[in-house]
Amino acid sequence: MSRMKIFSFLVLLFLSVSNISYCQYKETKPFNLDFTREAIILGTGTAVAATAYFILKNINPLTTQEINSLNPADVNGFDRGAIGPYEEDTPGDVLLYVSYFLPASFLAYNKTREDFGELALMYAEVLLVQGSINGIVKEAVLRTRPYVYDNETALDEKTTTEARISFYSGHTSICAAASFFTAKVFSEYLDDETAKILIWSGAAILPAAMAYLRVESHWHFPTDVIAGYAMGALVGYFIPELHKTKVGEDVSIYPSIDMNRPALSIQIKI
Repeated sequence: MSRMKIFSFLVLLFLSVSNISYCQYKETKPFNLDFTREAIILGTGTAVAATAYFILKNINPLTTQEINSLNPADVNGFDRGAIGPYEEDTPGDVLLYVSYFLPASFLAYNKTREDFGELALMYAEVLLVQGSINGIVKEAVLRTRPYVYDNETALDEKTTTEARISFYSGHTSICAAASFFTAKVFSEYLDDETAKILIWSGAAILPAAMAYLRVESHWHFPTDVIAGYAMGALVGYFIPELHKTKVGEDVSIYPSIDMNRPALSIQIKI
């Protein structure tokens, strides 16, 4: 073999090994952070959240006259069954606090534990974006909660700001955002398909249970929790999707043999 052929073969071998090493690195680092992108998300989210907070502080509760004029018959048939007396939703509150800490499970797996700082920042963005959107929508819609329509509910419970922000369910959307974010992140790190199925199944069931509790306790109408589930799931899924490492995925360079001669093959995904 001539020196030129040997040199060509060594170059191809180096490129092959580099390409393999790069792919292996990407498998352990499926997400990346970008200063400009994170600044935009965090800055915009903070501004919207602050706006929502100040608007919420200025919402006027329903007056006694407005409450007395409410008619359950005015509620659409699909939602009407949620009307009932006020009650504390302790199970829903507990489930909410549990869902907040779902991403702490990243500490139990070595690959996600190594990237925990980056994942924690992404999760902060999930909570901020979800909370900001939820706050603005609640204040824009001002939908009366189901228990306000019920005659057994004490007037004190009906004349609060909380009684006017039923759409969409914050508990359900937070739970969905946290569970879908956790499942999405794990699905990018894990190779075991069975584990992925179990994780995604849990991610779907948890906010569904929350939705049931919120309707059963007369805090929300079914359409409130459906919208909350959908919005939370979208935010929880697409924030990590936005951060996925994509550099080099569309172009592959690898060595090959052409007519008994070493050559480079380039594959481009379109």
